[in-house]
Amino acid sequence: MYVVLRPQGNLDVKRATLLKHELLHLTETTDGEEKSYWVIDCAQVQSIDHFGLFTLVELRQLAHQRKCHLRLCNLSKQLRLVFEITELDGRLRIWDKKVSDASMSQYPMVLC
Repeated sequence: MYVVLRPQGNLDVKRATLLKHELLHLTETTDGEEKSYWVIDCAQVQSIDHFGLFTLVELRQLAHQRKCHLRLCNLSKQLRLVFEITELDGRLRIWDKKVSDASMSQYPMVLC
């Protein structure tokens, strides 16, 4: 089962907190059903700061604890460069191919 989260705008302290809250809410309201993939679609993310990066690392650890897979997709060149500079591209799984809206439309999606 997939859960797709689509942050909008800048992944700063406000949006990162919202992202984490939405993911925790989704995983706690599934009546014990495990989500095997948590996908964060970054197509609409314009920038990311240290709060956003820290939150993604936290979500990776949470996913690992819950035996889930956290994946990032649709990163712009600018975001990919931030992940490379911070060396988080080696810690966070990034899908290199573009993930289309059509391929994700069958899964629950939350805009945040």
